[in-house]
Amino acid sequence: MIARRARLALCLSAFAWLACDDAVDPSKISAPRFAASDDSRHTVVVNPNADGNGVVATIQEGVDMVGDGGVVKVVPGTYNERIVIAKGLILEPIGGGEGSVVIEYVRDGPAPNGLEAVITVATPQPVTIRDVTVEFQHLRGLNVLFTAADLTIENVSFQGRWPSAPPIINNGVSVATNAAQSGGRVRLAVRDSRFAVDGNAISLGGDVDALIERNEFRHAASNAGCVFVSPTGQGVTVPAGARTNVDILHNAFDDCGANVPSKLAAAVSVFGSLGATTTGTVNIVGNSIRTNPRTSASCNTAGISYEFYSGVIERNSLVDVVHDCATATTRSLPGGIFIGSRAAIRAANVSVRFNDIAGNAHAGLRIGSNQTTTFDATCNWWGDASGPSGVGPGTGDAIVVEAGAAPPIFTPFATGPIAATSQLNCAGGM
Repeated sequence: MIARRARLALCLSAFAWLACDDAVDPSKISAPRFAASDDSRHTVVVNPNADGNGVVATIQEGVDMVGDGGVVKVVPGTYNERIVIAKGLILEPIGGGEGSVVIEYVRDGPAPNGLEAVITVATPQPVTIRDVTVEFQHLRGLNVLFTAADLTIENVSFQGRWPSAPPIINNGVSVATNAAQSGGRVRLAVRDSRFAVDGNAISLGGDVDALIERNEFRHAASNAGCVFVSPTGQGVTVPAGARTNVDILHNAFDDCGANVPSKLAAAVSVFGSLGATTTGTVNIVGNSIRTNPRTSASCNTAGISYEFYSGVIERNSLVDVVHDCATATTRSLPGGIFIGSRAAIRAANVSVRFNDIAGNAHAGLRIGSNQTTTFDATCNWWGDASGPSGVGPGTGDAIVVEAGAAPPIFTPFATGPIAATSQLNCAGGM
């Protein structure tokens, strides 16, 4: 009995010593001890300084080796490669956050078809990518094209450059699919991530259910926009009949579209298609949208441009977004929020409530001529307690109604900032 206790104490002591030894050299990492015994691997380690027995040198090798639903753990470092993910898995760094994992790919010139990406997801199985940086030039960051998918992106930084003109197709994340072709929809969640790219940060089109929340969208050298929802999928046409549902919640948008005046650039652009064969709901709630008035190129047309879809625009802050230099585009007119379209397109079915809309040149809210039915625009703060100017009674940001459009219902209005509050009744003011 005493001998058995001594052996047990020795084993426990050895286990405790191993558990407390945090100073592990990543180059010494070998095969994970919890690899599956049936020759599929639940976990594969990527380490350029070690090879064999469950450890590979590139991320693509790790993706190819891991079993369905397994985990690819990557030692911190820079990996110059493009990756295709064709199975369900989790891709994440290994260790306690010492150093970062950078997946980098730089082309000398534009991609031949404009559709290449550093990471391509081509599986309907659940994929999670977290805690990495994706850097790219003359191609896109991540693509999900013409396939069903279930993708979660968490705490990922996308940094993209397109030095040659036009800087419009090196999107951070691109999704375009049609369930009739792919056999299923795309489920996408992007949260707690950062984007600084020359193209659109996130481009969505087709049969997709997307949640975009708590991300940071920052100014890039010639940023074309931030979140772009359209049946065209930004360079990829989606066949008719798709249904697009997107929730854009609690993000920070900074200088989106700042350096491409007169282009289809805004913090959030929601564009439809001719006819009524594409449907969906797009909600824009709790976001902060800013541009830098000291930047002479801050001439983006709108903070939010919204047409065609159904949804709500609520609790957003759009302060000093649109400046005097803003000009019209083929789809939008200058204003903090533009509802409708200059194209012959179906009217949007949307409400605009509890927003702070202040300091915007041209208009705080502008209504396109195709919006022939009224909508709810009550309880917004227009920058002055007297309410909106334009069709309104006050001196705050203007409500401008284009010829043929129906004026929105805008009273009662908030008499002080309201977006960051939980107030639900603005009849008595703030």
